[in-house]
Amino acid sequence: MVVFCSKDELNIYRPGRTAADIAARLDCSLFQAALLEMRGVTSETSDSVIKSWISPDMESMLDSLDLGETNSLAVGVFRSLNERSDVVVYGDYDVDGISATALAVEMALHRKASVRYFIPHRFNQGYGLHSDVATTIAKRKCDLVIVVDCGTQDAESVSLIRDSGIPVVILDHHLAEGELAVSDTMVNPQIGGDITAKRLCAAGVIWCWAWQNELLPRERLRKLLDLVALATIADCVSLASPLNRVLVQGGMDVLRSAPRPGLAILMEKLGILPSSLDPEDLAMKIIPCLNAAGRLYFADLAVKILFNADDLPDKVDKIIELNKKRRELSSRILEQVDGEQADPYQYVLTDKDWSVGVLSSVASRICSERNAPVALVAAVGDIMRGTLRMPAGGDAVGILKTLAPMLNTWGGHRLAAGFSVKTEKWQEVRDELERMLSKVKVLNDKEDLLYWLPSELDLRAWYEAEKLGPFGMDNPCPKLYSPYSGSVKIIPLGKNGKHVKIDLGESTLLGFGAADLVKDREGLMGWVYRPRVDTWRNVTSLQLVLEKMVTA
Repeated sequence: MVVFCSKDELNIYRPGRTAADIAARLDCSLFQAALLEMRGVTSETSDSVIKSWISPDMESMLDSLDLGETNSLAVGVFRSLNERSDVVVYGDYDVDGISATALAVEMALHRKASVRYFIPHRFNQGYGLHSDVATTIAKRKCDLVIVVDCGTQDAESVSLIRDSGIPVVILDHHLAEGELAVSDTMVNPQIGGDITAKRLCAAGVIWCWAWQNELLPRERLRKLLDLVALATIADCVSLASPLNRVLVQGGMDVLRSAPRPGLAILMEKLGILPSSLDPEDLAMKIIPCLNAAGRLYFADLAVKILFNADDLPDKVDKIIELNKKRRELSSRILEQVDGEQADPYQYVLTDKDWSVGVLSSVASRICSERNAPVALVAAVGDIMRGTLRMPAGGDAVGILKTLAPMLNTWGGHRLAAGFSVKTEKWQEVRDELERMLSKVKVLNDKEDLLYWLPSELDLRAWYEAEKLGPFGMDNPCPKLYSPYSGSVKIIPLGKNGKHVKIDLGESTLLGFGAADLVKDREGLMGWVYRPRVDTWRNVTSLQLVLEKMVTA
């Protein structure tokens, strides 16, 4: 959606001498050099740092990656598995959780073990390794429990399993706060790992650990990078990390050339051509469908789509329908929140009729639009379950750690976390959480743009720019600024009259939903736009999409 913004909200970079020096040194376009300069590259930057942006070397990074002190113990546990071994994988219900579950299942199957998996229900149970499930596992017995994307802080539940004589391996990436679980071995780079390892999602941790210890043939592991790509983009981990970027690049290659049957069917039904798949397709179309299973149904459905399960077309139809329902529920909550500006609680919002499964995505959108912290909470029986989202500068885990004595469960990351609390304690928690969120100091950073005329950008230059991708968290897609010349031609686009083409003479901007906005150009100083590649009927072109109209 196109919006107005003030020029004071923007940092506009013009390519200068440094960009020209970088372009000459690398023999690249001035456009790519300017984008590198915006990412901190200078004429003095080492070749290795520049290479990590343009062509990161996955194998050398994996050779030096430090995942932490305890991970070597888990290698022997996995290698001891055989055809007589009975393994249970316990995961989480988001896309990182289901991808991590699938990876752990693949690793156990490679050892010819018998494998079952369990993922908690978001609505009835919530995040983490639950004591009731741990008790059931302990009673039924197995040879190994693998806990993925959770478990680090589930000390009581892990003890229940270990006390029954079953070894537990935890493969996680969440922050290690408070009392930690005592497992037979834990792979969590937050405990002793290096900065690159700490930026991995759970599926990334498992994949890198398996690569380093050759727990699967490396050619097989390369084919499993599709799971890591899905999880990395879904979990919004840093894409300024060269390792995360190269893992996603490898996963995108797999998804484009040989997608698993369930994902191929999903792409077909969503109108995505695999060979033209890009990270935006994952983030905006595929991942929301996979997430919808865990939000409104059972995450097992999404896991089955990642494997070659029976009736795949029906299962794919199911998650597409669930995602449609998720959007409808989310829209209702957003409308309700927008209509309650007079509520005395501005940061901690709740309603008995809200669906727990959609709160995290809605909270993320509210946090982004308001640039302010927000907690959305719903009742599930006698438990209040909530999700907390923070803008830059906030620390969700830090706040929940302070409230921990009053909470049932809590965990997450600096900018996104979840928690639960008993109903009788909710009012006290709500008041204290509201007070703490009202004092969060938000970093109001200006948006960085590159001054670049649309007429000077072509498909070749953009392909060069895409080598700095994939774009996402900490590595935003380049946004460009062009001044308003005072003379443009507005051409209607589409059937409903909401969209327009803005003819600048030598180039065109596409303004989706901008028909009414472009009528009023008084005080207009410039355009903010982003490039995107479009393929239609086997013809590929570069489109320039208008995002903001800049005023004084």
